[in-house]
Amino acid sequence: MKADKADIVVLCGGKGRRLGKITEKLPKPLIRIGDITILEMKLRDYLRQGFKRFVICVGYKGDLIREAVRDFGLSANCEFSDAGEPAGILNRLYAARHLFGRRAIITYGDTYTDLNLPDLLETHDKNDDKVTIVAAPIHSPFGLVEFDGAGKAIYFKEKPVLNYYIGYAVFNRSALDLAPKKMVELPDGEGLIAFYKMLIGDKKLGVFYHKGLQITFNTEDELKLAQEKMLSFYTTKEGS
Repeated sequence: MKADKADIVVLCGGKGRRLGKITEKLPKPLIRIGDITILEMKLRDYLRQGFKRFVICVGYKGDLIREAVRDFGLSANCEFSDAGEPAGILNRLYAARHLFGRRAIITYGDTYTDLNLPDLLETHDKNDDKVTIVAAPIHSPFGLVEFDGAGKAIYFKEKPVLNYYIGYAVFNRSALDLAPKKMVELPDGEGLIAFYKMLIGDKKLGVFYHKGLQITFNTEDELKLAQEKMLSFYTTKEGS
């Protein structure tokens, strides 16, 4: 049986410092990929998949995010949460937990995928995990080396395919209540990492494997590659 729909929580509070001058005036989720912002692209995809309740966690230049979402003209219920500009990721989720139901799909505001969200929810419910994170393969351009204390190589693999967390997850709301206050208040992503490690210890952190499109960017060069990748994806899709 297919899982029922969940709320979507979009994390849009980061400063995107590595993008330099681009994000001095514009929050990262409002950067355009082609002729549309990555945030609008994400929200319209969620609507297409049948999700209509969004919680937008803002921080840096949150007023611009709020204004943009209103201007998108979406047929959706959008609510906003602001834990303050310095708040880390886990803190933002913790502060917003009263706005979503028993579980929610969490996404980063600067990441786009062609992930099948109903399948993700169904897997999460079936496996009875507190949180399910999405992992995807990324081909490393470097050789991976391990060596012992004497400086002798013990392992080498040329350009391996590694599995990365890509900023999508399903959270049971009740799981957030398990996080100690000190963990919630850790800066940036430190709290989230500590939270995931805690769940690993309890064997309650699941993984959903995604092999499809995934686009994110942290630098100007990565932004150019993201724009090229998205253009190529839709050109191929329309021609198939």
